[in-house]
Amino acid sequence: MKASLTHEYIEISQELLIMQKFVFALLAALLFLPSPLPAAPPAQSGGGQVTMDFNDVDINVFIKYISELTGTNFVVDREVRGRVSIISPSGVSTDEAYRIFESVLEVNGYAAVPSGSVVKIVPSLQARAKNVATVRSGALSPEDRIITRIVQLNYAGAEEVRAMLSPLVPKTAVMVAHADSGIITITDYQSNIARLLEIIRSVDVPAKNEELVIIPLQHASATSAAKVVDQLFSGNAKQGKLSSPIRILPYDRANALVVSAPPAQLDRIRAAVKKLDVDAGTRPEQVQVLPLQHARAEELAKVLMDLPREEAAASGAADADKNLRRPVLTRDINIVADTETNALVINGPREEFEAVAAIVRQLDVPRRMIYLEALIMEVQADKDFNIGVQWGGAGTFADKKGRLYTGFSGNADKPYDIINGMNAGKATLPAGFTLGVLKEGIEIGGITFPNLGAVLNAYKNDEDINIIATPQILATDNKKAAIKVGENVPYIVSKNTTEAQRDYTNYEYKDVATTLEITPQINQTDAVRMDIGVQVIKLKELNNGNPTTTTRTADTTVVVQNEQTVVIGGMIGQDSSNGEYKVPGLGDIPILGWLFKSRGKAEKKTNLFIFITPHILQSAEEAERVFAEKRAQAEEAHREPGDAADRFLRRRPAGTDASVLADLGAAKLREGRLAMARRYLLAALEADGDNLAALVHLGLLLEQEDRRQEALARFEQALALPLPEAAAEGPAVQTALELRNAAALHLKGLQARRSR
Repeated sequence: MKASLTHEYIEISQELLIMQKFVFALLAALLFLPSPLPAAPPAQSGGGQVTMDFNDVDINVFIKYISELTGTNFVVDREVRGRVSIISPSGVSTDEAYRIFESVLEVNGYAAVPSGSVVKIVPSLQARAKNVATVRSGALSPEDRIITRIVQLNYAGAEEVRAMLSPLVPKTAVMVAHADSGIITITDYQSNIARLLEIIRSVDVPAKNEELVIIPLQHASATSAAKVVDQLFSGNAKQGKLSSPIRILPYDRANALVVSAPPAQLDRIRAAVKKLDVDAGTRPEQVQVLPLQHARAEELAKVLMDLPREEAAASGAADADKNLRRPVLTRDINIVADTETNALVINGPREEFEAVAAIVRQLDVPRRMIYLEALIMEVQADKDFNIGVQWGGAGTFADKKGRLYTGFSGNADKPYDIINGMNAGKATLPAGFTLGVLKEGIEIGGITFPNLGAVLNAYKNDEDINIIATPQILATDNKKAAIKVGENVPYIVSKNTTEAQRDYTNYEYKDVATTLEITPQINQTDAVRMDIGVQVIKLKELNNGNPTTTTRTADTTVVVQNEQTVVIGGMIGQDSSNGEYKVPGLGDIPILGWLFKSRGKAEKKTNLFIFITPHILQSAEEAERVFAEKRAQAEEAHREPGDAADRFLRRRPAGTDASVLADLGAAKLREGRLAMARRYLLAALEADGDNLAALVHLGLLLEQEDRRQEALARFEQALALPLPEAAAEGPAVQTALELRNAAALHLKGLQARRSR
């Protein structure tokens, strides 16, 4: 009996399960079954009715249903997702179904954007950047599709309306106001725009307290006057100082102003127009334009506007007190810079305009140029580097006869040893910090060199001297100039090895360079104040493929006379190395191991010297001369590339340089370098045409080149010079006599050969 009941219970349960599956399948088919009525596009109003009852279905299923119902092609963004529920007890038309579809998208944060034959369904934030429809006028139906509406305001200000509507629009909407044209552009759902238009129509009405008047003009231009008055009063209205907007329009045909403003403001506007509408010959204020030739308009306008001001003329004791500080300008004057034309636009009383023009004439002067030459060299710390100098310090540079000796001696026994050395004619640059001004040149090996070029020439082949850089730059007075010379060096950032045993190395490039920054300032006595910043970065060694660099930096301010050389020294670099050399095994034996090994320690110190010489270019002719000299040097370097270092920073020789140049020419002649010797000897004669040494050695050079006639002329010119005074003594007289004897001997030989 019990087994029979159990069998019947199982059969009943199976039948219930089958009926349950059938009911679920039938409900699903009814839920997603489209209406058998023919589909019509949303643009056509069909007479059929459809029922839309959806309970938490996927939004993409709902979009497919609307596509089949209306025959519309949809392109759905992958970001579109969500669930939809619609309760519609009564049937709706196809048009109404599409509007319900747009409302569903709007509720879920999406929008339908028509694009040709398809409709794109995208998030609302993206929809405003798509090809949405633009509507300029007409009533809007309460649909939930995104459009752009252009609203033309007639009375209210565009910025004011935009500020009022901003809290009422969602974050996905865009609202832009164009104040000049009185237009507001809104991109949002059509239903929301329709609500905003109702608000705009309520506020865009004429103000009850405005009046319209016409103000005729006698002298001023209607267009110019309208622009000035509108900027004056409309600016106050925009700042909230006036309760109603003011409109001022020019009527050029009648040369009049059409003004719409509150009655309380009309009197002020008439008063302003009256002051503007005067004859230019009798107008107390005027606008003038001052074009500038050299100064920058922005900088000069700021200087003038920062001058002391006064409110108005005072009387009595107040006048006496004001005369003590006497402000230059009053607050009635205004100065604006026009960058396009580099001019000053000045608006104010005529008498103050003359005062401003006088100040401008003093400030608008050409900036002087300055040519800066530098030599950066590295010297071994134990290298004997002697100089004969006059050291210029914080003295009065207007008095060129005065001198002030200053210096820092890091290794001197007494603090004044360096000064005593200079008084003796030579000074040794110490290993510590050194700063000074070279007036009389640099003495090396008994020869005084006139400039940095000679120093470079003397040391270019010295193993203990390393010429790092010779930067040159043309700068403007009181303007920063910078020059950077170097290279990009790769640094290993990371190394990776792949599973296939391939190595990949990532590099980062960094500058290894010499940087020179100088801000020169020239005063009235041709003294040059220089703010100098120097950075020297050098490659030291490679460590596992990575370069190691050393950096030395100097920042200082010096004052020198024109064409003096300032020297900065004492930036010491030190390299240390320790090494141990031994016989493997035997060198490790305690005590006895010293018989089979040795240790060494080496230290290398280098001292960095920086020489800088300023050359003030007083005129365009001097600038042209510098250009010609540098061009000639470049051409000569092209012809004789091996001697390029000798021409570094060579300046126009002065009279005091003739003997030095003659000595250099003689030295080159003895070395057989005739081209170099000729250049030095001709430069010496250019500085001093009666230099005996230059004449004799140039004659010897011409004789070697078999240019006998020219050599004869040089020897005769040398012998025609007056003899040294009988009372004169010393090496100079002896040298002159030897040169005259040499000239007479060679002259006699040339004459003998000519007579054969």
